[in-house]
Amino acid sequence: MVMGSLYVAMGGVVAVLLPVQVERIDPEGKVGALALVTSVAFAVTLFAQPLIGAASDRTFARAGGRWPWMLGGAVIGGTAVASLGWANSILALAILWAVGQFALNGVDITASTGVVDEFERGRRGRPSGILAASVAVGAAAGAVIAGLLSARPPLAFGVVAAVAVAGSIAYVIGRRGPRAAVARASTPLRSPVRADFVWAIAARFAFTLGQQAVSTYLLYILSDHIGVAKGSAPLLVSALTGTGMVGLLLAAVISGWWSDRTGRRRALLVAASIVFAAGMLLPIFAPVLPVMFVYAFVQGAGLGMHLAVGGALIAEVLPGADRRPGRDLGLANTVVNAAQAAAPLAAGAIVLATGGYVALFLFAIAAALLSAVAALRVRGVR
Repeated sequence: MVMGSLYVAMGGVVAVLLPVQVERIDPEGKVGALALVTSVAFAVTLFAQPLIGAASDRTFARAGGRWPWMLGGAVIGGTAVASLGWANSILALAILWAVGQFALNGVDITASTGVVDEFERGRRGRPSGILAASVAVGAAAGAVIAGLLSARPPLAFGVVAAVAVAGSIAYVIGRRGPRAAVARASTPLRSPVRADFVWAIAARFAFTLGQQAVSTYLLYILSDHIGVAKGSAPLLVSALTGTGMVGLLLAAVISGWWSDRTGRRRALLVAASIVFAAGMLLPIFAPVLPVMFVYAFVQGAGLGMHLAVGGALIAEVLPGADRRPGRDLGLANTVVNAAQAAAPLAAGAIVLATGGYVALFLFAIAAALLSAVAALRVRGVR
């Protein structure tokens, strides 16, 4: 799956390699330098997906494929990522990562539109679940590969970049035009579906904001809230992440399939928020290590359900009515990226203001419940 190979690069760079390279170049100012590099890249790539998605819509309409944008993004992005291993200044890192992330977003959006291009309405839950699972597996694999090779940055950056390029090439070779002749819907552009689309991405934004806020501080939660020895916390983060991954994979695949079978995407999306919120209660009332593994599995399951069912729901309420999925899905993904960028800032402010992590869990619960309310406002899907 192309998304899995893409996130080997994205996950490896963001989780391990970029912080390692920043520390190598500027060990004393690494915190501020890393914030600068990631902020510049986020600003540059904020509207990459809707722009590239809109361009790929036109290419798809004329030539029957999005492959030039996927392949071009993979080659340019892969080259930029591989070059990060040779960068010797923070400025070079910022420029190269901005170029690499912008281009790789082209791979992301052209792969995401495959759910709309190749599957009819009512059959998009299962592929959305598989897509979510492949992203999670790819990001985890990228972090492992990067960790093993982090002592040799040029090799590490080169390997994860090569995986992303190879996955895109394999995907393009395996598809000579769209697999299925999915008819473009004739829904007028000015229709109630616009409101459904807004509420659907609002649900994704709120959920992502809460989930990312907690996951960003997991290491500190273990040491400061649970009381784990600081030397053991990094290994336990890996163990909890793996436990959450199991819950995510199972829930994503099963809920995506079940939403196709029953057609009840909205109800399952609300259930995902409730499951996630229930998981967040566990560290509040039982802040002990064994319970954290239950927490990891439950919140992973809620996340998997939300990614799979939410992705399918958004794909079925596009304001362009399937005629311009690249642009519309690109806008939705941009909103999610904004939530991911805002979450650490919100989480930091909450922890500093309250002096603990209970308020952070409560914030995540509130965000999940707001996500459920937004999902209920989607009227065109059960």
